[in-house]
Amino acid sequence: MKEFMLFIRSEGNPVVNLSPEQQQEHVQKVGGFIKKMVDEGKMKSAQPLEMQGSILSYENGSFTDGPFNETKEVISGYYHMLAKDLKEAIEIAKSDPRFEDGKWRVEVRPIMKIDGINE
Repeated sequence: MKEFMLFIRSEGNPVVNLSPEQQQEHVQKVGGFIKKMVDEGKMKSAQPLEMQGSILSYENGSFTDGPFNETKEVISGYYHMLAKDLKEAIEIAKSDPRFEDGKWRVEVRPIMKIDGINE
């Protein structure tokens, strides 16, 4: 199995536009999806990310801190997944029930294995 990072992207938090009942249903659906993936041995970890943060840039010997994000879209969470290949990782991403509840995007990236780093 290969490792993949799935970066969950959204414009703000689409869940806030749902009613309290819909929000609870969303949490239960996504939580159920995560539990199913963990039980199947396909998910190593998953967490939401807070909306604030910082982006560090380095150029000409100095760091620049920010702006955090120049667009409305932010990475709002991640999944650390196991899949046999990129195609399967994409299929797993497509089965995420969050897509039923607002505008979301998921970036699927294979984790590169480098001797001496990933051991």
